Amino acid sequence: MDQIFESHFGGASNNSNGGETDGYCPKCRTDTSHIILESYGDEIRRVQCAVCGDIHAYKKPRGSAEDAEPVSVTRRRKLEKLDWMQGIGNYDRGSAVRYHPKSALILHQIVVHPSFGVGFVCEVLGDNKVELKFRNNVTRVVVHGRGVTDEELRGERVEEEELRNLLKLEMGPTPEEIAAEREKRLAEEEAEKKRLAEERRQAAERARLEAEAKREEERQRREEERERKRKEREAERKRKEEERARLRAEKEAARLAAKKAREEEQQRKREERARIAAEKKAERERLRIEKQKKREEERKKRDAERKKKDEERKRKAAEREKIKKERDRKKREADKLKKERERERERERKAKEKARETARREKEKLKKLREAEKEKERKLREKERERKRKQAEAERAKKKKEAERKKKEADRLRKKKETERKKAAAKKKAAAKKKTASKKAAAKKKAAAKKKAAAKKKAASKKKPAKKKAAKKKTASKKAAKKKSAAKKKTASKKAAKKKTASKKAAKKKTAKKKSASKKAAKKPAAKKKAASKKPAAKKKAASKKPAAKKKAASKKPAAKKKAASKKAAKKPAAKKKSASKKAAKKPAAKKKAASKKKPAAKKKPAKKKAAKKKAKR
Repeated sequence: MDQIFESHFGGASNNSNGGETDGYCPKCRTDTSHIILESYGDEIRRVQCAVCGDIHAYKKPRGSAEDAEPVSVTRRRKLEKLDWMQGIGNYDRGSAVRYHPKSALILHQIVVHPSFGVGFVCEVLGDNKVELKFRNNVTRVVVHGRGVTDEELRGERVEEEELRNLLKLEMGPTPEEIAAEREKRLAEEEAEKKRLAEERRQAAERARLEAEAKREEERQRREEERERKRKEREAERKRKEEERARLRAEKEAARLAAKKAREEEQQRKREERARIAAEKKAERERLRIEKQKKREEERKKRDAERKKKDEERKRKAAEREKIKKERDRKKREADKLKKERERERERERKAKEKARETARREKEKLKKLREAEKEKERKLREKERERKRKQAEAERAKKKKEAERKKKEADRLRKKKETERKKAAAKKKAAAKKKTASKKAAAKKKAAAKKKAAAKKKAASKKKPAKKKAAKKKTASKKAAKKKSAAKKKTASKKAAKKKTASKKAAKKKTAKKKSASKKAAKKPAAKKKAASKKPAAKKKAASKKPAAKKKAASKKPAAKKKAASKKAAKKPAAKKKSASKKAAKKPAAKKKAASKKKPAAKKKPAKKKAAKKKAKR
């Protein structure tokens, strides 16, 4: 505490404890002036807010964007400010207020702070802050004007009398004088303490010597007292030993007398117990005889009751025997009826077994018929596949021959072009030779050529229109041929597309018919349905493959052949599909008839069984 007091009031101190710094107060939620309470070297650790008095860890001031640069520290120092004494004497004491963060302060207003005493506003800073000056010209930056209402902003007024009393206290001795006085007082107290301590030591020494003398006298007195007491104890011990011997003799005599009395008492008790035991034995014997008599009477009664019960039991046994015979008779009759029913059931079971056997035989026959039908269908499919395979092989052989023929034709054309190219080259060479020869002879025949040139020009001017007409006719014929070939190709492709769409529509119609047929045949077994649905599907696939193969082969042929091939391909699948659909339609119908013929035979058997059951019941 002394250290803090000295540092706060300008005393000598090496650390910054008790000093002042700016920091962020979490309670005030702003940067305020703080008193340093704890520090380590230059590092500040704990501080107390000068505004609200909250003690907390030191936090650096945060500042704000609004106070960009109000007044620098150096410039503020240069400003002329009155010291504390002058300010208190000059400024108006009637407007003095008690400090609170919510109250709004103005320049040169006197403020009474709860911690720092009486001061005045020496400078108004930005961000609701003011600088206050207190005694010894100590300045503090505090917040103000945080209130909302007018009353809060106006603050609490301080009466002039109270202010005068506070100033009287403030005008007292300076901290240095107080410190010097305190030092002097402490030194005097220390000297007084030393003097008192010396006096106490001397008194203690005297007391110690007196106490040692007293202890020695006391020791001698105690020795004499101990010796006297030892002699007294010895005499007392002898007296007690004599007393103990006398008491021991008396006790022994009393013990012997008591032992004799106890023996006499024990003898008397034994005799008394023997007498009581004899009496009890006689009483027990009497009670036993009485109980035996009672038991004998009870036994006779029980025998009489037992005889009575035996007679009753025999009578009931005879009745039960009679009931048992009656029950056995009824049981025999029931067994007889049961056997008859068993025989009846056996007859019914045999009849059912016979009917089941006949049904099984019928099923086996049906199964064999189905298997035979399946075998026939399989053979037909095999034949169809073989035929298709042969047809496909013939198509492939035909395509191969066509490809070979085209290849030969291409080779022939290539050879022909080659020979023509060679002939053209030979002609060019001959023409080049002739040109060279004509150049040599040109010099000789210039005169003749000039004369003939005029005649030739006249003849050429007459022949040119005829040549031009012939060339135009040739080009027109070529264009017409090209257009015709292109139109033929387009018509052929359109016809092929129409045929494809027609074949798809026909296929859709057939599938719709097949679905209706399958719905009608829903009562048939699942195996028949699968077989019937697989056959048309296989035929459809084969039929769809054939036109596709034929179309590919026909696309390679000329336009004329394409038309014929496409017509044949369109006719064949249609004819095949019709035949397949007719067969598929015939087969389900035939199966339906067979099933309808067989079913009544199977239904007649239960009627026979019912008749047999009725007879058995009768």
